[in-house]
Amino acid sequence: MSLVNKMLRDLDARRAGNGERAALPAAVTPLAARQEPRGVRTPILLATVLLLAALGAWYAGSEQSAAPAVTTAVPAAPVPATLAAQTEPAAPAAPASLPANAPALAALSSLRMADQLAAAPATLPKTPPKTESKAPAIATSLPKPPPQAAAAAVAAKPVVKEPTEPMESRIDKQVRLPSAVERAEADYRRGLLAQRQGNADGAAGSYRAALENYPEHAAARQTLAAQLIDAKRFDEAEELLRKGAELPPVRLASTLALARLKVERNQAGAALDLLLKNAASGERSAEYQGFAGALLNRAGRTAEAVEHYRAATHLAPNEGRWWAGLGIALDAAGKGPDAREAYQKARALPGLPADLAQHIEQRLR
Repeated sequence: MSLVNKMLRDLDARRAGNGERAALPAAVTPLAARQEPRGVRTPILLATVLLLAALGAWYAGSEQSAAPAVTTAVPAAPVPATLAAQTEPAAPAAPASLPANAPALAALSSLRMADQLAAAPATLPKTPPKTESKAPAIATSLPKPPPQAAAAAVAAKPVVKEPTEPMESRIDKQVRLPSAVERAEADYRRGLLAQRQGNADGAAGSYRAALENYPEHAAARQTLAAQLIDAKRFDEAEELLRKGAELPPVRLASTLALARLKVERNQAGAALDLLLKNAASGERSAEYQGFAGALLNRAGRTAEAVEHYRAATHLAPNEGRWWAGLGIALDAAGKGPDAREAYQKARALPGLPADLAQHIEQRLR
């Protein structure tokens, strides 16, 4: 309707006659004859402008390929390769029916094309964002060295050796000589092995070697003395035990062994003297007290024998031998009831020798 109204305005401007107006449809009346309200013209004009803009946009879209590329709108960005590859045909002549505002529409289409070019296409290179850093950027695009070069670089690094300990301390840790006690113990065990195998001479040699390394080795001295006594070599055995009685660590064991050896050689008096001489070392030994009580009772010194036997039963109350010896000493001293009580305690304990058990049974009848 806006185009028809424009045509009517043109006819009025030329003052067309009735003949020209008769050529129009009957429903179309001159613009002057239709007095549209003032409030209605503004929407109509606005609609007309919008229609013209839409026509111009359609025209610009259809003629976009023919329009020359506009590069001035984006001075800093290069033209995409896809646009540059397009051919630029010559612009066709404007049709005669082009509206009067065609130059404005062409300018509008050019601006729209400029807007499209101003938008960064997907193929345009992106400018990396500026990073504020006080330290210079470290290049990360340097080529990595080949594995052979890295291995050679590692092999070329100097090997740092840790400080080593002095030679003396290393020798002490690696090669430590055994002590005298350890050597004596090793010799003693070799002697036991040789004795079990029936090699008496080899066993005696190992025992003597143990005593040379460590004279205080009580087991080696006692075992060697017993071996000598079995071989009827009493003088060698006494000399061996006498030397041991002079050493405090093995004094008590050597004294008891030497006293028994003297009793075996019918030297009970000498054995008793030896025990009483070393009474201090056997004060807390039940074996010493019982042995001394037996020698004192044989010597007729019954009162002293009772004292030593009582000391032995006090130190070892579960040993039947000392209760039997106490009963014998009390019986010899004329104290029958006390002796009977001691006999009964001895009979109640295990481990009583056969001869003592027989003697007790006879005294209790």
